[in-house]
Amino acid sequence: MSEFVTLGEGNTPVVPLPRLARGIGLGDLSAKLETANPTGSYKDRAAAMSISLALSRGCPGWIATSSGNAGAAFAAYAARAGLPGMLCVVAGAPPEKLAALLPYGTSVMAVEGIGTRGSRKALDRLLRQVSEFANERGLFLGVTANALNPDGMRGVDTIGYELAEQLPDATHVYLPVGGGGLLVSVARGLSEYAMEPVIVASQPAGCAPVARYLSGEIAVPRVDRCSTVVSGLQLPSPPDGCEAAKAVEESGGWGTTVTDEEVVAAQELLVVTEGLFVEPASATVVAALIRDVRNRRVNERDHPVLLLTGAGWKDLSRFAARTRELPRENASHIYRHLCAWFEKPKYCDDKIL
Repeated sequence: MSEFVTLGEGNTPVVPLPRLARGIGLGDLSAKLETANPTGSYKDRAAAMSISLALSRGCPGWIATSSGNAGAAFAAYAARAGLPGMLCVVAGAPPEKLAALLPYGTSVMAVEGIGTRGSRKALDRLLRQVSEFANERGLFLGVTANALNPDGMRGVDTIGYELAEQLPDATHVYLPVGGGGLLVSVARGLSEYAMEPVIVASQPAGCAPVARYLSGEIAVPRVDRCSTVVSGLQLPSPPDGCEAAKAVEESGGWGTTVTDEEVVAAQELLVVTEGLFVEPASATVVAALIRDVRNRRVNERDHPVLLLTGAGWKDLSRFAARTRELPRENASHIYRHLCAWFEKPKYCDDKIL
């Protein structure tokens, strides 16, 4: 590769989560902050590799599908490289994710029929058309799935490399699963460093083909429709579903499903206990771990690591509504309200379970 396009992605930190660990009954708990990447998600790793490959292969441009995070990553790295492209994004993606695409000047098409209440047939048709078009026109196919973009997804393997060096004593790695590409790539990176933690596929119950397959509920990791509102994990027919399930099984792991309500609660719990604000897709791993601790699949002797894949500012709709409920007061009367606030208890007991 003659030129590598970078914005400083990778080498993201691993941080301990002591308050959350105490609250759920664990001795050790850590998180890897992929939120620290330039556009706020792990997708920067795939975009950096993909756009670099597109340049080295002389592609006239690129095309990608996205629920938002990959779109922002590809738009940013393509702008850095001066390479035009087209994004086909989920029409119902959070407004913050869609708005973040516009400054880059990348062509964007909002696609109906996928995402919340989306069907497997619609997703399959989209991926087929995009793949055929890329092949016909010589464009780089930027779908973040190993089945469709194996070379570009090698950029995500680096998460596994880093984890092996940063946290070699990790016993479990919790990953959110949408298309399955993240899990496959991280597992591959870990194996190249001979690190063998248990891998847990975390999915919302409204779209959990991989977790349901692993539990024996369905014969193949595909479902007909999606009902979860968790953006980024709304893929009823994950392109890397079979490979993801295989990687989990080979690690001795399992799939854990959680409700959308559990995801929301976990998102808020993580931010108030540890100061880490992540999007719902990332919070899915927190909810899955809490459920697994309750079910005694994980105990106080273990040291799980949560892969936090995307920043909370990417999906603010639920919090934006709360701004209308903020107390308001004239500036001349603030002191008495400060006194009232000071007298209130500030913190609650760390115990969660």
